[in-house]
Amino acid sequence: MKFTIALAQLESALGEKRRNMDAAAALIEKAAEKGAKFVCLPETFLTGYNLGILGDRMYDLAETPSGAFVGELRALAKRLGLYIIAPMSLKKNGTRILDNAALLIADDGNLMGVYNKNHVFGGADGEGAYFATDGRYPVFDTPYGRIGILICYDINFPEPARIMALQGVKLIFVPCAWRVQDIDVFRLVSAARANENVFYVAAVNAWQESENLHLFGESRILSPRGKIIAQAAGRGTALVLGEIDLDDVDGYRREIPYLSHRNPGTYSAIC
Repeated sequence: MKFTIALAQLESALGEKRRNMDAAAALIEKAAEKGAKFVCLPETFLTGYNLGILGDRMYDLAETPSGAFVGELRALAKRLGLYIIAPMSLKKNGTRILDNAALLIADDGNLMGVYNKNHVFGGADGEGAYFATDGRYPVFDTPYGRIGILICYDINFPEPARIMALQGVKLIFVPCAWRVQDIDVFRLVSAARANENVFYVAAVNAWQESENLHLFGESRILSPRGKIIAQAAGRGTALVLGEIDLDDVDGYRREIPYLSHRNPGTYSAIC
């Protein structure tokens, strides 16, 4: 079944949740007009991404799954009849540790699940000072096929994507906040994860220019061969649309049989 997915490349204003929510809603509305069935927003879209500037404000800015902004997104998904992947910082049981999370909201407005980022960029002195990990890699069944979610730095590591591929995932969404210094790595690993797992990758990167951090955008949808289906052009806010068919993945996997040709018995050094 062919369907359209959309990547909402936002230019979020740091700490301005109302402004960012309104900007996201406008892109989601536009995606719905274009026939999109899924819309993915960038990492921490609601607050923008810059731990060096936001610092401890992150705790006050964090949401809960029952919060007002999540409620707005759920109502929007239901009204427009599409799935929304909404990444944001979530409060964790009243503690001073947060989840760098992505909520999957179904087209009926229900919250299907949450993925928490499992690789913290910068270690204990970076994201680890604010965010916890939970070691889980949930997958989600939709009428269009089984999907997964990773967040930004997660895609630098081959294991998370492979775990999902072995569970039957045919499309992963990757909300990101990639800095311009690593643009070459973003291009490389997004294509590599698509090709080696023979599934679609939809990576949405924020656009942001602040005093010490430039996030470069270039959101992209990649085929199971790692080829670009659609990509953001230029600077700033953009909506990237691509038509895909998850039924095609089986054909790609017969043509490129990496998964069936695995030899786990020889992988003891990493298992």
